[in-house]
Amino acid sequence: MRQMFRFAVDRDLISVDPTANIRKVNIGGKDTERDRILAYDEIQLLETQIPSANLRTSTEVAVWITLSTCCRIGELLNAQWKHIDPIKREWLIPAENSKNGKAHTVYLSDFTANQFDILHSINSDSPWCYPNRSKTGPVSTKTITKQLTDRQRSPESGVMSNRSAAAQALLLPGGKWTPHDLRRTGASMMVALGVLPEVAERCLNHTEENKVKRIYQRYSYAAEMAEAWEVLGDKLSGILLTSQSLRTTTQADTA
Repeated sequence: MRQMFRFAVDRDLISVDPTANIRKVNIGGKDTERDRILAYDEIQLLETQIPSANLRTSTEVAVWITLSTCCRIGELLNAQWKHIDPIKREWLIPAENSKNGKAHTVYLSDFTANQFDILHSINSDSPWCYPNRSKTGPVSTKTITKQLTDRQRSPESGVMSNRSAAAQALLLPGGKWTPHDLRRTGASMMVALGVLPEVAERCLNHTEENKVKRIYQRYSYAAEMAEAWEVLGDKLSGILLTSQSLRTTTQADTA
């Protein structure tokens, strides 16, 4: 029902979603709304753990692009190189790839542009940023989530056939995490760094629930959004640089 009403709101068929304030717990179900956000020290830890997780480089890149752009993992996996403009430093997410059916332009910070450069060096021979094995289309949108989940199994699960041997490689102190949690983390970091919540919402490409605002407030916030992504990218660069510095110091002390 909620998907149906949101579909109607996105297309201005109705002015407000009547289910917006209803939670599963109110109708006898279990409310499983997630609020997982990775702390700064967890992001640093993740950067040190990834090398031992036996992931494809393209998967590692997906982690950092999702975190630094606040995109949905499906939007990234369906991206094509023709949608990436390295000169303007923009990534166009076309309407057909967007959850709310509205095109969305992401400004690429230095941090994110570097990740796309790495990805391009791997998959430049395909129209898709994340091609399937036959290069006839994009990979399944579940591919990255499955790989990350597979490396966050509890120690009690033991070794399982056809599963990664690095079963606990990506476990973090705060618990299991998903690509969508990275999206939430990025947006939360923006606000913590002084970005206005409304601008962060625009970066997430969320639909404004208030019809009056949707109709009359047409300001694009493009400049503010670009600055928000740049601020986030700079912060991530600082966090990971600190992590690399600490790791180098530890290795030197050990030697």
